[in-house]
Amino acid sequence: MEVVVMGGSRGDVLTERSFEGSAYSDYRSSHQTPGYGTDYTKTFCSGYYAALWLRIERPLVEGILRPLGGPGRSCLDFACGTGRVTTVAGPLFGEVVGVDVSQSMLACARVPGNVKLVKADLTVAPLSRRFDVVTAFRFFLNAEDTLRRDALSAIHEHLNDGGLLVSNIHMNATSPAGLVCRFLNRFQGRVVRSTLSIHAYRQMLASNGFVVERVIGYGFLPRPGWLLPRLCEMLVGPVDTICRRAGVPARFAQNFLVVARRR
Repeated sequence: MEVVVMGGSRGDVLTERSFEGSAYSDYRSSHQTPGYGTDYTKTFCSGYYAALWLRIERPLVEGILRPLGGPGRSCLDFACGTGRVTTVAGPLFGEVVGVDVSQSMLACARVPGNVKLVKADLTVAPLSRRFDVVTAFRFFLNAEDTLRRDALSAIHEHLNDGGLLVSNIHMNATSPAGLVCRFLNRFQGRVVRSTLSIHAYRQMLASNGFVVERVIGYGFLPRPGWLLPRLCEMLVGPVDTICRRAGVPARFAQNFLVVARRR
């Protein structure tokens, strides 16, 4: 089995060694179904999530990555998916590599020319190099405990000494939406929606060789399902601005971003 490596907006096709024989967990497998990448891309084309990305999350990611970048600096986007964060990192670093297990997701990525996209599972087939910065977005919330540990171990090994991991959690357990999800989970006796608190994620990072340097809450306006989608899209930016100016604690935000340094 060949692993496809692509570079540029459409990609030059190369090959690397396979990770054939590795056993995918449910979370890994869920992202590899045909058409998943197309459906995932649509999530950020319009509505609440598009507004959250364009007005809040993307500027936040750019503001964090810009001072970490430079012509001689490198960035790995772990579980890069369709390349949203990879595309942001591209102009800021001399070299950017986006890695994902899903060909369906990678096929939808449109990235700058200095970005290489690699289909691989770094928990079983590591790259033969390290990076100054690793990003990992919308991954750790839904990954199983063993996959979280394996992923953090792999990220740790792919970072230079003192390198930074920039990651996020998109359903904070202590936010209003997170509390609702936790209630529904308890009421129905199953996981309707995964949640993770800032405290729990801090502990997870510390247990896997990272020191948390910064936590930023964002997305203070929760997405109330199908209710008032246009109104939420219009208000997501202003509500965040008001909450930041008022000093509302990050624990009330639906999303949080963490910058952690490799010990």
